[in-house]
Amino acid sequence: MTVPPPLALYIHIPWCERKCPYCDFNSHEQFDIAVEEPYVTALFNDLDQQLAWVDNRHVNSIFFGGGTPSLFSARAIDRILQGISKRLSLSDSCEITLESNPGSAEANKYQAYRQSGVNRLSIGVQSFNDKQLKRLGRVHSGQEARGAIAMAQRAGFKRLNVDLIFGLPEQRVQQALADLTLALDLGIDHLSWYQLTIERNTAFWSAPPSLPASDVIDQMQRQAEHLLNKHGLKQYEISAWSSDGEASVHNLNYWRFGDYLAIGAGAHGKVTNSSGAHRFK
Repeated sequence: MTVPPPLALYIHIPWCERKCPYCDFNSHEQFDIAVEEPYVTALFNDLDQQLAWVDNRHVNSIFFGGGTPSLFSARAIDRILQGISKRLSLSDSCEITLESNPGSAEANKYQAYRQSGVNRLSIGVQSFNDKQLKRLGRVHSGQEARGAIAMAQRAGFKRLNVDLIFGLPEQRVQQALADLTLALDLGIDHLSWYQLTIERNTAFWSAPPSLPASDVIDQMQRQAEHLLNKHGLKQYEISAWSSDGEASVHNLNYWRFGDYLAIGAGAHGKVTNSSGAHRFK
């Protein structure tokens, strides 16, 4: 009998405070707290339609992505996780990640997320440089980004990821490395280090900014690799770096062609059974 691949669950929360000019994800501005309850109900309807494919398998990871999932109240996240646990069998070590932006960071909310079962936060810092944050359309400052990380650490999150983008408009090599160095100095042992790309149907596509030359990008990549390795972080997929034991279970499941259920507006998944691999959205 063929053993099925590991199983994960992705949950999409599509709202943001502001649509960033580089973002081509399914995300929308003007979040209203009134949508929480009906949206959670819709998530469960999505999940109920996929349960027949699970075949009593354990879920090894759950990921709240977006959009900005941290716009949702702790009560809504708790309701989602309780509903999932009633429908699916979670592994004892199930990794539960929630994406958060510094602009919506609140100490009480972080503590409540953790009490609900979230055991890993992914904080969308992108840069600690205020000038670059403004160019990127972010709603937070560098100081607020540092504060969000400290807040998460005080709330008891032992596992944290920080998203950073390099190759920003007119960015110099040392500026990119300064973002990395600051994150490392704050004790971050998992980093997502993305190169800025200009995608169709974004504001940057319509009005492209001046980006660093390819040789400058190459220097950023090579010097970042040296810096991260020096601090004990190793690259385990195209944009993710971690210290030993801190690699994301959910990320690895994607890269190893594992299965993943997917619920929410714009989410897509893949489940394998005896008749083959089935993709859906």
